[in-house]
Amino acid sequence: MSAVCFDASLAIAPKVEHGIPVADVDAKNDLAEAAVANVLGKVADDTLGFWNLPDDKALADTCKAMADDARSKGSRLVVFGIGGSSLGGRMLQSALAAPDAADVTFVDNVDPHSLDQLFATLDWSDTVFNVISKSGGTVETAAQFVLLREKIIANLGHDGYQARVVATTDPEKGLLHDIAAADGLQTLPIPDNVGGRFSVLTAVGLFPAAFMGLDIHSLLAGAAAMRERCLPPDLRKNPALMNAVLHTLCEQQGKPIHVMMPYCDRLRPFAEWYVQLWAESLGKCVNQAGQPQVTGPTPLVALGATDQHSQIQLYTEGPADKVFTFLAVDDAGADMAFPDDVPAGYAYLKGHSIGKLLDAERRGTTLALARLGRPSVTLHLPEVSAHTIGQLLFMYEAQTAFAGEILDVNAFDQPGVEMGKRIAFGLMGRDGYESDLDGLDALATPDDAWCA
Repeated sequence: MSAVCFDASLAIAPKVEHGIPVADVDAKNDLAEAAVANVLGKVADDTLGFWNLPDDKALADTCKAMADDARSKGSRLVVFGIGGSSLGGRMLQSALAAPDAADVTFVDNVDPHSLDQLFATLDWSDTVFNVISKSGGTVETAAQFVLLREKIIANLGHDGYQARVVATTDPEKGLLHDIAAADGLQTLPIPDNVGGRFSVLTAVGLFPAAFMGLDIHSLLAGAAAMRERCLPPDLRKNPALMNAVLHTLCEQQGKPIHVMMPYCDRLRPFAEWYVQLWAESLGKCVNQAGQPQVTGPTPLVALGATDQHSQIQLYTEGPADKVFTFLAVDDAGADMAFPDDVPAGYAYLKGHSIGKLLDAERRGTTLALARLGRPSVTLHLPEVSAHTIGQLLFMYEAQTAFAGEILDVNAFDQPGVEMGKRIAFGLMGRDGYESDLDGLDALATPDDAWCA
């Protein structure tokens, strides 16, 4: 099988002026080795579950069987979930679904207009539903589910509701688990030791992917292949570890903005998935011992070549506070050669193809940034396939785990997200959250002097 190739040549000084000095990279060898040991220690004591997901072929079989059954009941799947419960599935759909793949719609936000429009256009007798929430306490998904439950029972009765809704949740506890059990819904598990942003290779991503007809076993095989490459403690031999070291050094040396720029429309949602993984895992105000320590790179998405016309001016001539990741695809799946008969002003296109043009745009941008001292790394995918996407997914999950150890933060919690949720619950009048509104009156009251 084809392997994803990681190239950090243009992230290193003095080749690139604002790159990372080799001595600084080598100084991280011991810390990098400890990061691998710490991550593998958490895998061994079963607190870090994403590492072993590529081995769960039985779950893949279950997801495929349930997806086949779901397709026999409806040609369309609507997935309700937010954050990691949506971004992973969206990413797999964009990267891998064929034009004639089964219709899957991901609903994450609680914009009432969007939800009303969706419900108004559904053919209830030809649609199945997947509600995803590990705890069942995610307020957005809970709200969607409450409305869905009422609508589908009104249209198809309780038997139709039971037959057409799959709940993906904690297998033993939680609000959604309890409701699914009481209502007699089919369920799929989210392991207790896998957080939402690391859950794409659980049933969270595999069930929708199987409904689309994607090769989920090849996806897991690709992840397993990359896992082997992420085991060596030598950062020069471990792509996830090398990238973690380079990016954490960039963050610590004045480059806290990390831009991912795929030169492939299908991979833009991968960059959006990465943004949640990197931001939510590493943006922390305390270290692993609970001591104050503000940490956090800011990940951004750009799309090549589109955003060369909207963002690159800033990146080339603005502050040197960024490091770039380019995603290059060797076989784009189409080439589209230019005809011989082209207008004279476009004669330079003759003998080339639009695929070659896109790659020239990528190389031109990469080299322009390097010439101006801006560091970058490039990931080369031989093609966009289930196997290569599996590799890419696991590499970034491992990279994030290693980065957390290098930065000495807990990469697997999200207390800042929880604070906003608790305040929202208080505003909605949920019992037990009244104290979360304490002291907020002054903040919540607009100051007329600053309202125009």
